[in-house]
Amino acid sequence: MAVLFVLGIFIFPMTQLLLRLMARPASLPKGHPMNALAMQVAFVLPLTLPLVFAATAYRENWFYPAFMIALGSHYLPFIFLYGMWQFGVLAAFLIGSGLVIGLYLPSIFSLGGWSTAVMLLVFAFVGRSVALSENETVN
Repeated sequence: MAVLFVLGIFIFPMTQLLLRLMARPASLPKGHPMNALAMQVAFVLPLTLPLVFAATAYRENWFYPAFMIALGSHYLPFIFLYGMWQFGVLAAFLIGSGLVIGLYLPSIFSLGGWSTAVMLLVFAFVGRSVALSENETVN
C-alpha cells in the first residue's frame, strides 16, 4: 500500500520527464481553455485518497477496490479533456471492478491491484492506438 502511494506521487513528474525526453509537448499551450480543467483533474485523485484510507482503516482488503473506484472516477473528466470516449470505458471497468471486488471478493487482497494493472496496460495500448490513428487523420 505504501509503495503504491509513494510511487503514485511520482507518476506526474515521471510522465513529464518522459515526454520531454521524447521531445513531445509536456503541457498545453499557454492560454489554452483546457488548462484549468487539466489542473483540477490533476487534484481529483490525491484529494480522494483520504476516502481510500478511511475504507482501508475499516477493512484492509478494501484498499485496492477503493483505489480502483477513486482512480476510475479520476478518469471520467479525461473523456472531455482529451476527447476520448475510451476513458469512459476504462473508468467504467475500474469503478465496476472495484465495486465487485470490494463487495463480493474482498478476501483476495491483491486481486484489485493486479486487475487494475492489467486494465491500465491494455488501455495504454488502446489509447496509444487511438491517439496515433487520430494523429494520422489530422496530418
